[in-house]
Amino acid sequence: MANRFTRELRELRDAPPGTRFQEGNERTRVDNRALRVVLVVLGFALMVAAAVTFWVPGPNFVLVLAGLALVGGQSQTVARAMDRGEVRARRWNTEVWDPYPHKGRVRVLGALVFAAVVALLAWVAYRQGWLPAWLPFVD
Repeated sequence: MANRFTRELRELRDAPPGTRFQEGNERTRVDNRALRVVLVVLGFALMVAAAVTFWVPGPNFVLVLAGLALVGGQSQTVARAMDRGEVRARRWNTEVWDPYPHKGRVRVLGALVFAAVVALLAWVAYRQGWLPAWLPFVD
């Protein structure tokens, strides 16, 4: 199982951009229609769960990627859309982000905003009494 997973990741990584998700769809598509529907529903459920719990710290982005992988592995339409999105994102990165002279400042500003939001959420949780009693600073 682990060998199959690592082999699939290697093949996905080594495939050329613009075709990698469609090729992955051809490799991983399940022939059983009922199982394919279950996998697609599970993929959408993972993405909805990540959207609903977005405010909770944790691997929400990983849930979205896992959901996209499940749906993209069973749906050619989603696989094509993911390929187009990858090509557009790569083009934006090379044309807009790489030559942008202030990207270091944008990263620092993003980190500061993230830290401020986490601090604000921690303060609200402390004031509302949502933190567990075993934390040393909770009264």
